[in-house]
Amino acid sequence: GDTCTRGCRFCSVATSRTPPPPDPDEPSKVAHAVERWGLDYIVLTMVDRDDLEDQGATHVASTVRELKRRDPKLKVETLVGDFQGKLHLVEQLADSGMEVYAHNIETVERLQKTVRDRRAGYQQ
Repeated sequence: GDTCTRGCRFCSVATSRTPPPPDPDEPSKVAHAVERWGLDYIVLTMVDRDDLEDQGATHVASTVRELKRRDPKLKVETLVGDFQGKLHLVEQLADSGMEVYAHNIETVERLQKTVRDRRAGYQQ
């Protein structure tokens, strides 16, 4: 999806407290597009989804698995949110088959509370 549940001051992504649910066909749609483009490396990004019990981890993991099912040689990098520091969600995504797990901190710790949404923590 394209709507984040946070409101970080540096970001121009659309925000909402109640964004639409994830598109159940998105993993297949993404995999189909990547297949058509003939890529050998893809970076999946995500918005924060604090409204979902799993923060969107299952949806991203499903997308990675579908990409790998269609092309096992495809290298997949995930650039994901902080999952509110819930390590079992990090593990769920890490076990999905992707090659690179990435997370942007976005700022230095001194500016954390100034530029990021209050729900984001530097140590997460």
